[in-house]
Amino acid sequence: MSNYRITIWLVSLLILNSVSVLQAQVFEKTPELHGDTVVFPISLINVYPFISGNVNGVEGKFMFDTGYRTSMALNDNYIKLPNKRSKSSGSTGSGQTFVTNTNDTIREVRLANGITYRNLENISSANYDFIQKNITTDFLGFIGHDFFQGYLFKLDYQHRKVTFYRSTAERSQSKDFLKNEKVLAVIDFEIRKLANHPFVKLNIDGVNVIGAFDTGQNGLLQLDAPSAELLKRRGSVLASGKDSYGDTLLNIKNITIDGKLKTTLKGVELAHLKATQLEREKSGITESNLMNIGYRFLAQYKTVWDYAHQKIYVLEY
Repeated sequence: MSNYRITIWLVSLLILNSVSVLQAQVFEKTPELHGDTVVFPISLINVYPFISGNVNGVEGKFMFDTGYRTSMALNDNYIKLPNKRSKSSGSTGSGQTFVTNTNDTIREVRLANGITYRNLENISSANYDFIQKNITTDFLGFIGHDFFQGYLFKLDYQHRKVTFYRSTAERSQSKDFLKNEKVLAVIDFEIRKLANHPFVKLNIDGVNVIGAFDTGQNGLLQLDAPSAELLKRRGSVLASGKDSYGDTLLNIKNITIDGKLKTTLKGVELAHLKATQLEREKSGITESNLMNIGYRFLAQYKTVWDYAHQKIYVLEY
């Protein structure tokens, strides 16, 4: 065989292999992960991680929000979904309300890494115009907890990617997701009312606080009056200014997570009770002192979230 024919044959083989890989990335009916290890590039807008995609030909971005339980929900203020059916009313943790709809006519969802879902059924949608106005105009919707059920994931804001690993007995032994990583702490968490909300025990300079990990958060702190006064007097919680919405921001030091990791966080939002009332009721939070752990922490550390074993690995960037 001539060198020319060998080259043509190799190119043809590569094309065939590429086609079969692409075909293997097309799934039907339900938006959920497949395969052993899956990587998605992410972008950060404000403090939120997004996965780019396309829904029925409309380009935009999905927020990767662990605080959202459903696998996928669409923004029907941005994507035209004429056959949606009204289902119920809903609300966000920060208090926005909306009517949720059901859709059985989602022809195609294509994500940034090439994974494609077709003919999706029973997909939730709502008018999320408040996210379009305040965060990104091309908001497609949410990707939430049930999308990666049965997987653990590594979140890396510095390199702008999230990597999902199928949770198996072999992986529990090998811990290949920690290869070439420096582990700073392994934090144990608990689940209360909602399977997607990991809670950890915190201590801020002697004051006990319940912590809630959530990628859909900047980070906030809510303290009862005696705790707030004590930590202010000790210099562990200090106001550092205001954000663009006029909300007070805090610098917090002497934080210990699960008795294992000591850290400092800057730019955490001060929250009043009304702002977290819905979250408290839905998640089963009874403690008066609450910290939502989001961007301000995740920008400092790479993390692995292992829901099956209720552990979060904190890794060095």
